[in-house]
Amino acid sequence: MPLMSDYRIEKLRRSVRVVLENGAAMDGDVFLQTMGRFRAGPEEPADLLNDAEPFFALALAQGGALLLAKDRIARVETDLHDADNPLDSPALGLLVELTLADGSTCRGTVFPETRAERPRLLDFLNSYEPRFLSVYDAERVTLVNRRVVTLVREVRKET
Repeated sequence: MPLMSDYRIEKLRRSVRVVLENGAAMDGDVFLQTMGRFRAGPEEPADLLNDAEPFFALALAQGGALLLAKDRIARVETDLHDADNPLDSPALGLLVELTLADGSTCRGTVFPETRAERPRLLDFLNSYEPRFLSVYDAERVTLVNRRVVTLVREVRKET
């Protein structure tokens, strides 16, 4: 009979900071597939948070592990990795500031897939289906739960 370890699936660990709806924050690692289902290369935190499963595991930095409900997470922050670099994308980014239900803000760039018939930020947000929206800055990507976004404003770049 095979040992349980024979069924072990290789995973990658990625450090994240998770902020719950109530403002509680925790640092730890998420476990990602070595090959993403919808991308060439390894799975990214956005893939994990936007898949259909309602819970995921977080290995806490101080030890132990938790199972977290995705619907109760306000945002997840992680350092930018080469695979996350939106500058590799041909899409033009929009600088935005999101205000969340707890009054906090998140500022960065989103990369809408614009279509000729739907070029506006409003159209992008209204047609965006994944649970978490990826917002990029120079050092990290913040995955913001759409449920906790109360307002979005486009930030005009200063000249």
